[in-house]
Amino acid sequence: MTEETLLAPFDLAVIRTTAQRNDVEEGVLRDALASHQRAMRENPGVEDLVYEWRKQYDDPVLARTPERFVLALPPTVWEQYGDHLELDSDVFAALTAVHQEQTVRTAAVDFSAIPDGHTALIVARE
Repeated sequence: MTEETLLAPFDLAVIRTTAQRNDVEEGVLRDALASHQRAMRENPGVEDLVYEWRKQYDDPVLARTPERFVLALPPTVWEQYGDHLELDSDVFAALTAVHQEQTVRTAAVDFSAIPDGHTALIVARE
């Protein structure tokens, strides 16, 4: 799977702007985004992962298309990925910010539907 495929849910402008605002190199942020998407595909797989999150959390799916899921998840999910991917705190902050910003720009999602204390997470479907 190519980086282009893994980064398909994200607009290049969102990645670029978020990297600049968080003082993170764009290439480093792209690598973190691709690693995160790859991790979700490989363990346990996108459909299985979303199924588990749907069972565990109250209606976390904000939007579903043939290309991606947009979810609202508690910080513990993101913390697990941060630990798993061993990201520096600035890269981790930029990674989560890309998901948030892309969600804000997604017409199919009402950003106000994200419960307090939850964060958007976008995952490319296989």
